[in-house]
Formats: sequence, C-alpha cells, structure tokens
Amino acid sequence: MRDIPLLIPILLILFVSLGLARVKTILVVGAFSLFFVYGYLKGENIGTPRRRIEVNDDVFSVMLILSVIIILIQIANLRGIPLLHPHLRTHLNPKLTGLTYFLGLPSSVYLIIRGKKLGFLYPLMVALYAYRTPVLVALIALTLPYLEDMKKGKKAVEIGVIGIFLLFLISYFRGSLSFLTRIQGTTSVLDVIVKRCSVVGFYKGELQLAGVKSYIFGGLGPRTMIARYLGIPGVTITATLIGGMYLDFGLLSSLEMLLLGFYYGIMKKLRSDVGRSFYYSTLSYGIVGVETGILDLPVYLMILVGLLIAWREFDGNLRKDIRRIISWISSSSNNW
Repeated sequence: MRDIPLLIPILLILFVSLGLARVKTILVVGAFSLFFVYGYLKGENIGTPRRRIEVNDDVFSVMLILSVIIILIQIANLRGIPLLHPHLRTHLNPKLTGLTYFLGLPSSVYLIIRGKKLGFLYPLMVALYAYRTPVLVALIALTLPYLEDMKKGKKAVEIGVIGIFLLFLISYFRGSLSFLTRIQGTTSVLDVIVKRCSVVGFYKGELQLAGVKSYIFGGLGPRTMIARYLGIPGVTITATLIGGMYLDFGLLSSLEMLLLGFYYGIMKKLRSDVGRSFYYSTLSYGIVGVETGILDLPVYLMILVGLLIAWREFDGNLRKDIRRIISWISSSSNNW
C-alpha cells in the first residue's frame, strides 16, 4: 500500500462522477488529477533519503498533552462542552483551535507509530469541539500506518475498497444529509465555479490566503468566500479539493495539484517516525480534502514542517536542492 496518495485523485474523480457533474467539470477534474499523478511520480523518483531524523518521544508526548490542555481551557472558557451544546462551537477561539490540530494530530500519529496508546487520546478529546472533520482526519491518520503494512498482493482491490469506504465515511461525518445528496450538493458548487469563473481565476490567491489570515487575524474564512462568490452570504460552503484553487487561479491552479502530488511523492519515501507522522497527518487531510479542500493554516503548517523534515532527510544541501528543482522544472517543461 505504498501508493495510498493516489487515492486522492481517484476519490476526486469518483466524487464528482457520483455527484453527476457537468462534462466540463469532469474534464477539469480529470486534468487536475493527471497533474497530481504526474507530480506524485516525479516526487517518488527524486531520490532516496540519506538519514533519519530522530526525536525524543517525550517531545511528542508534551505536544499531545498541550493540545489536550488547550481543549480543556477552551471548554472552561465556554463553560460548556460543544459536543453536548453544538451552538457553543461558534465561540471557540480559532487560534487555539488551530493550535490544537497542529500539535495534536502529528503527535498522536507519532505516538501510535511508536506503539504508545496515549496517541488515541487526541481523537477522543478533539471530538469535544463538535467538529466532524478533525475527528475523521484523526481516525484516517491513525489508520494509515496499518494500511502501509498490508500485503501488496491485493493492492488494486484494497485501494478500491478503501476508497469507497472513505468516500462513504467522509460524507457521513460531514453532515446529516444523505450520502448522494451531499455529494451532489458539493459537486453542483464546483459546477458553478467552473462554469462562471474565469480560466485565470477570480480571487487571485486571496481565498487560500484567507485560510491563514482568518486563523491569525479573524475575518472571512475561505469557505465563506466561496459562499459569497455564489451569492449566499452568512454560510460556509465546500467545493471539493480543486474548488478553492480554481476560484483563485483558474486553470493555472493545476500547478498547485502538481506540487501537492510532488509533495506526497517525496513524503512517502521518508522512513523516520517523525517524517511518517507528518506524512500520514497531511495525507489524511488530503483524503478528507477531496470534499472539504485544503484551505486551513494548520494543514499548511504541517505541510511546511513535512517539507523541512524531507529536506533534512534527503541531504539538506540547499544548493543541490535548488539545482535539482531547476533541473526538474526544465525537464518537465520539455515534456509538456
């Protein structure tokens, strides 16, 4: 099961197909998926890590405990548990919430990889926030290490079965609507975006940047901006993995999908436990992001840390890395 990242384009195409997307939308999704696969194949052929970064287990235990303390502080400030009183979750501090995810998810995955059951504490505690996405992401991230150890003989069957299972699971946890109704609703949003938005985009990067600014300074989040583009103020709307990208840069955002595939192609080669923990954490967000998109600061930070770990484990020589990237871009341009 070394090619689990390929579930992302497979699920994306399956998602919009089940959602009865327009032909143009399916073609766009198919093209973006091909860019992802191309980047992934390039990433996995970039080389072999030369070292493993070793980190004391206590560091990740402290990170997990801090995330739990943040959850308890938020509950104390609210004087109630959002899981029991869902209206309270609108009063959660986004900075503390984002910090919970950034500290809690990779630390829980790391501890599980190391055989420490303390890691299972995170999904139980983060469920108190009453948000379905972080719980689903945690469950997938904690399951991925076991999938990696499965025998390769039935790879195609396993990918298909796991993909369909995850698709059902994502829609179930994301809302109370029926499975197909939710898929069709999200796909119809993407349909409108692809139909109305210019091929060079609309927000010019502001939408994805809002995923950073809204956590730090407050204000409109990216999914609220998607809703405003559709003329539906006061709500948040998901638009699949490519919806936010497309609203920002149109067809040019296919390069983002290429870089995302490139990232997963590199990260899957890491063998250190700390590298694998950030790989599984960001991969789980990518899988769930098929519906929700990757538009949040905690995910951006996890990807950044993952890249730093990969850079150090491959060789950590900046000049060599720059030459390698320039060579890759040059060869890619010649192929196109």
